[in-house]
Amino acid sequence: MNLEYTPYVLPFIFSTAILIYLSIYAFQLRKQVETAGLFSMLSLALAIWTGCYAMELSSISLEDKIFWVKMKYFGGTPGPVLWFLFSVYYTNHKNWLKTPVKILLGGYLFLTLAVVFTNDFHHWYWTDIYLIPGFPETQSGHGFYFWVYAAGLYLSVLASVVIYINYYRTVPAYFRRQAILMVLGGFVPMGVRILEDVVGWDPFPKFDNVILFLLVSAILFAIALFGFRALEIVPIAHNLIVRNINSGILVLDAEGRLVEINPFAKKLIGAVGENAIGKSLDTVLKDWPKIGYSPQINEQYEQEISLQQESDSLYFLAQISPIRNERNKSVGHVIVLVDITDRKYAEMELERLARTDMLTGITNRRHFFELAEAQFAVAQRYSRDLTIMMLDVDHFKSVNDRYGHLAGDLVLQFVAQECQRHMRTTDIFARYGGEEFICLLPEQTEKGAVELAERIRRMLEQAEVKFEAQSLKVTASFGLALIQKESGLTLEQLIDRADQALYQSKRDGRNRITVWQAAQSASSEKG
Repeated sequence: MNLEYTPYVLPFIFSTAILIYLSIYAFQLRKQVETAGLFSMLSLALAIWTGCYAMELSSISLEDKIFWVKMKYFGGTPGPVLWFLFSVYYTNHKNWLKTPVKILLGGYLFLTLAVVFTNDFHHWYWTDIYLIPGFPETQSGHGFYFWVYAAGLYLSVLASVVIYINYYRTVPAYFRRQAILMVLGGFVPMGVRILEDVVGWDPFPKFDNVILFLLVSAILFAIALFGFRALEIVPIAHNLIVRNINSGILVLDAEGRLVEINPFAKKLIGAVGENAIGKSLDTVLKDWPKIGYSPQINEQYEQEISLQQESDSLYFLAQISPIRNERNKSVGHVIVLVDITDRKYAEMELERLARTDMLTGITNRRHFFELAEAQFAVAQRYSRDLTIMMLDVDHFKSVNDRYGHLAGDLVLQFVAQECQRHMRTTDIFARYGGEEFICLLPEQTEKGAVELAERIRRMLEQAEVKFEAQSLKVTASFGLALIQKESGLTLEQLIDRADQALYQSKRDGRNRITVWQAAQSASSEKG
């Protein structure tokens, strides 16, 4: 086989080199990206088509040129079919490929190749092939099957263009740029061929315009792949996203880069969301609490997060789920941010109610023990001061009997509010039951506890509670018990000591303070 150099082959060599590089690049991504393998085959088919044409132009004899004319159909026949298949897979319309469609496409491929390589026996494709002086490529008369092939080529490319146009209308701006490049890359060569066959427009009469314009396709494909990472950042599960759902939806590829974000999520994230596509999750949510995402997550994972916006706290349930292809391989993740703010506030209110005494608004007995146990354990472990103070409203039953329960409730509310005013933030103050209150005073000595109790006792003694036209006098009895360096002492025992001291105050005439002493406990037991 004799070849000679001609400058006519340069654009085709350049085009072939780009297409081969794109094929290798896409092939390396096939394990991470489902459509990469298909694009690799498409690029290889176009490279074969272009490379064989370059060999045809470089060949000297008509026989050699005819050989390469036939060989280029190993790329020119599957190329348009692969382009159609790629557009179907890329836009997530694999369900269109029913068995009849697959049979039709496969039959078209094998029948075309069979007709081309047996043309000498029937001349269905070319009636004759010849050379014209000054033209580096062969000229030919067309048999009927040439138009069958051309119709299949046009239909494949036009169908792809329609698919991409519809895809363009439904995806965000980032994917639109990819779609435009892909549409132009596939349609420009075919568009030139259609103009040549239909209206006779032939901008480069010495070349096959379709193959020449594959150089344009190669450049556009390269821009799409390297400029916009059209294979790496693909619309994973795009059709599953409801654009108007009142939850934030973030779709990540296998490498953890954002490939889709819905309007609700953009609104939550703010300005960062407008240019988030292609960025890592940590970059997009840099101002958010850490979400426990990892590309290795194989099962659904949920996490509650809180977000501070101005003076309000928003709460979200972050649901992270893997996205799997038909081979059950993880190809990315979807993160759904469900706004649970109302539910969270309702839960917090229920928790508050469960911890709060409904009448007085202070801590109830159950929650007091939950908080006090921890403080008591710390005091025992590190030998720190701690005092239990109990107080009981004097003659409370007579208030109820004389003025009614509304008056009694008002007295309890007044006592709770006034006592709360004198407490430190570290003190645990609660209604213990009935007209009885309890307070745990961490880091409080006997002297400090007595001074606090005296301030409260004097304040109550001097105050008057207004009820209708009446002024009610209120006093209270107090009992204090300090933690002792005793092994085995429990919180309940310390409270019992404070209770004993309280009842000693009542026995001694009420409106007074008693500090528990060991001798007092022995006397109480004898009595």
